[in-house]
Amino acid sequence: MRAIGSSASSHAQRTSFATRQDNQNNRIQKGISDGTLTSEEASGLMAKQAQIAEAKGKAMADGKIDGKERKELRQLQRGASRDIFEQRHNTSERPVAPEQRGSNIDGHQTGQRNRIQKGLGDGSLSAGEAGPLLEQQTKLAEAKGKAMADGTIDEAEYSQLRQLQREASISIFNARHNDGIRA
Repeated sequence: MRAIGSSASSHAQRTSFATRQDNQNNRIQKGISDGTLTSEEASGLMAKQAQIAEAKGKAMADGKIDGKERKELRQLQRGASRDIFEQRHNTSERPVAPEQRGSNIDGHQTGQRNRIQKGLGDGSLSAGEAGPLLEQQTKLAEAKGKAMADGTIDEAEYSQLRQLQREASISIFNARHNDGIRA
C-alpha cells in the first residue's frame, strides 16, 4: 500500500512541476506576443526556465526528488514566477503602432477580466475581493473611451492607459495571492 501512495504522490509532484513550468513558459510567450516583454527580457526569463529544468534533472539523478530538493525547486519556480510578473509589468515595452493601440488595450483588458473570473472559479478571489477589481476594469474601460473620443489613442494616452493596466494587474495578482503563492 505504501508504495502506491508514494508513487501517486511522486507522479503528482512531477505533474505539478511540469504544469507550472508549462504555465511559466506560456506566460513568457504571451509577453513576447503582446509586447510586454522585450526580446532581452524574454531571453533572460527563458534562460531561468532552462536552469530550473536543469536543477530538476539533477534532483532526479537518483530517481526521486526528496523533500529538500522539492523545496529548492519550488523556491526556484516561485522566483521565476515573480520575475516573469515583474518583467511583464515594468514600463519597458515594444512600441505599438497607433492603429494597434486600441486592440492592444482591449486584449489586456480581456486577459485581466479572465484572471478575475479564474480567481473566482478557483477560490483564490472572494466576491468581496473581485468587486473592486471589476470596478477598476470599468474605470479602465471608461478611460479608454475618453482616450478614443477623437478616434485615436495618442502615445501619451496609450502610456497612461498601460500604466493603469499595470496597476490593475498588480492588484489582481496581489488579491489572488494574498494567501501566498501555492506550491
